[in-house]
Amino acid sequence: MLRNTAGALTSVVALLLVVPGVVSLLPESWSEAVSPYLPSNAGQAVMTVGAHPDLLSPGAGAAVLLAWLVALVGAAVVLLRRRDA
Repeated sequence: MLRNTAGALTSVVALLLVVPGVVSLLPESWSEAVSPYLPSNAGQAVMTVGAHPDLLSPGAGAAVLLAWLVALVGAAVVLLRRRDA
């Protein structure tokens, strides 16, 4: 979606590393509601063996990751059709 390699890498690092830290600074009720649905935490839920109270179940984690994938690919398709076609 970004035509600049440095910008794309920066946005990936920000999404996976910076956003969870910023979410943890929110009030606790907001942080607990948003945190499990971030891509890094959803991926951790898929890979975790056994129940963990702060994470989603493995199936729900996989569904959240799939929703992130669909949203990003959908946005990429829209941008591709607008810019390049």
